[in-house]
Amino acid sequence: MRFLAMSAVLVISSMLGTAAFASPVVKEWQETRSWDPHFTQHQTKGVLVLWNENKQQGFTNNLKRANQGFLPASTFKIPNSLIALDLGMVKDEHQVFKWDGKSRSIAAWDRDHDLVTAMKYSVVPIYQEFARQIGEARMGKMIAVFDYGNEDISGNLDSFWLDGAIRISAKQQIDFLRRLYHNKLHVSERSQRIVKQAMLTEANGDYIIRAKTGYAVRAEPSIGWWVGWVELDDNVWFFAMNMDMPSADALPLRQAITKEILKLEKIIP
Repeated sequence: MRFLAMSAVLVISSMLGTAAFASPVVKEWQETRSWDPHFTQHQTKGVLVLWNENKQQGFTNNLKRANQGFLPASTFKIPNSLIALDLGMVKDEHQVFKWDGKSRSIAAWDRDHDLVTAMKYSVVPIYQEFARQIGEARMGKMIAVFDYGNEDISGNLDSFWLDGAIRISAKQQIDFLRRLYHNKLHVSERSQRIVKQAMLTEANGDYIIRAKTGYAVRAEPSIGWWVGWVELDDNVWFFAMNMDMPSADALPLRQAITKEILKLEKIIP
């Protein structure tokens, strides 16, 4: 791994996760600013956090930003889906959610969807309806049980993850994803399995990526997210990146920058 050869490495003892999840102790955090050019060449700022599950080690280009909370935006579709499934608002990944006939700015939203396509195309109206059905009391309780970010769902029930008070850091995203991967969240294993299937983003002979994007357009500056994990034959690498978004034209950079660094570190070919 190139991590050990990086010239500007800062090793810091730290913790990741909560007491509710086994093995929360990080042996060491390694910080390197050598990833920064992957952001600055696009005239933006951002952070990537990588977590090696086998070695229980974390890596980032910016420890300060890795701990900074941001609006989760559509990455919140992961816990929203888990709660909706577990409470029965969503029967399974095949249930069809009918288009309400209202045309919206994103053409892919203007049709019927199931959970998989609603996740893939990040269909906000469907998830807003999930939140309304879940209700404030149950939503607040489940977010606290998940230990998700700052656990503050104040704001509008059907948009707090877009413009409310909730904040989550890249390191907290990693902790949440690790518990999901290991079926350690306080919902049924079935619900976790279905959501992980819906998160499938890429699969080939070398790796599988399960992930979710997010775009906090109502934040200042706007924030882009890509969070998930890479499944290899013999290991799993979790990742969470966020970046300042100069405009919507930069949305593809969320995946592009992350994959550039995954390739740099020889995690994917």
